[in-house]
Amino acid sequence: MTTFLMISYLIGVGVLSLPSAFVSLGWVPGVLLLTGIVFITTVTGLYMWKLHLKYPHIRNYAAMYYHFFGRVGQVIGGTLTYLMFFGIMTADFLTAALSWKSLFQGHHVCVTVWFVIPFFVALVIGQLRSLHGISWVAFVGALCIFLPIVMTCSKVPELSKGAHAYTTIAGNSFVNGVVAMTDIVFAFAGHLIFYEFMAEMKNVHDFPKALLVSQMVGYVFCMFTAAFVYVYLGNTPILKSPVTLSLPHDTLRDAINVILIIHVTAPSVMGGNVLTRAVQRWLQCWGRRRFEDTSLPQRVSFFFWSLLVYGAGFLVASAIPFFNELIGLLAALVGSSNSVGMPAIMYLIRFHKRTSWWNWILALSCICIGYALLGIGSYAGVYTIIQAVGDHGTPFSCDRVI
Repeated sequence: MTTFLMISYLIGVGVLSLPSAFVSLGWVPGVLLLTGIVFITTVTGLYMWKLHLKYPHIRNYAAMYYHFFGRVGQVIGGTLTYLMFFGIMTADFLTAALSWKSLFQGHHVCVTVWFVIPFFVALVIGQLRSLHGISWVAFVGALCIFLPIVMTCSKVPELSKGAHAYTTIAGNSFVNGVVAMTDIVFAFAGHLIFYEFMAEMKNVHDFPKALLVSQMVGYVFCMFTAAFVYVYLGNTPILKSPVTLSLPHDTLRDAINVILIIHVTAPSVMGGNVLTRAVQRWLQCWGRRRFEDTSLPQRVSFFFWSLLVYGAGFLVASAIPFFNELIGLLAALVGSSNSVGMPAIMYLIRFHKRTSWWNWILALSCICIGYALLGIGSYAGVYTIIQAVGDHGTPFSCDRVI
C-alpha cells in the first residue's frame, strides 16, 4: 500500500508535461536528466530511510529538522515543508476545477464554482484519518494516472499525420531548457511525505522495496510518455503542455478529464491529511489527538480542522490566478532541498564516521546538485511567474486558464 501511496503522490499530471520538456531539452539532455534525477532521488530516499531507522520516534520532516538544527531549523524547514504540502493540495484543486470546466466548456459556468466540487470531495474522503486508509484511494489514483497516459498516447499517432514533427539532439534555448528541467526534477520530488509513510508502516524495513518499485514505475511511464509523444509531435504547434490539451474536444478528451479528476483526489487528500494533523497538533489544546482514537469528539474535532485546511486551499486556489506558476517557485525552494540536498546533509551529519569514501562522494554530489537545482529552479520559477502575470485572469475570475 505504501507503493501505491508513493506512485499516486509522485506520478501526477506533471508527467503529461514531459513531452514539452523534451522539446526544450532535446534527446540527450532530456534522457540524461530524467535518468539522473530518478537515481539521485532514489538514493536520497534511502538516506531518509536510514535516518528513520535511527530515529523511529520522528514522524515528520519538521521534527527531523528540529533534531538536527534546533528550534530555528524546525520553524524554517517545517514551515516551508508544510507550505509545500499546502501548495500541492491546492494545485490539485486547481487541476480538478479546470478539468471540470473543460468538461462543460459550452455551459459558461464560472470556474470558481468548479472549485467547490474538489473541495467537498477532499473534505469527505479526508475523514479517513490514517494514510493506510487513504492508501485505498491512492490505489485508484495510481490507476487513474496510467489510464490517461495510455489513452492519450493511443491518439498521438493520428494527431501526427501531416504535422511534420522532428526531434533534436539538444535544445537551443537556455531559458526554455531551465524551465523544462524543473518539470522533470520536481516530478520525483515527493520526499516531504516519506517520514509520514514510514511512521505508519507495519514493517519499515520494507520501505526500500516500495521506494524502488515506485521510482522504477515512475521512470518507465515518464520516459515512455516523453519519448513517444516527442517522436510523433515534437516541435509542432499541435503539441501542448500538458499533452492532453493537444487532443480535440471529443469523448476521449472528456473521459481523460474525468479520470484525471479522480486521480488528483488522492494526492490532495494525502497532503490535506498531513496538514490537518499538523494544524490539529499545533492548535488543539483538548483531548487525545491520535488518529487511532475514533471517538465522536475526536472525529468532530478532526472534521473541524480538515474543514479549515481544505477551506484555505479553496480560497487560495480561487484567489491567485497564476497559482500553478507560484507552486513551481515553491517547489524549487522546497522540493530540491527536501528531496535532494537536505537528506544527504542529515545523513552525513549522523553517519559521517561510518560512511565509505564512495558514499561520501555520492552524498556530497547530491548536496551540490540539490542546491544548484534550488538556484536554477528559483530562476525558472520567477521567470514563469513574470510571464504568467496578466495571462490568467483576476482573483476569483471566471476565465481562469491553465
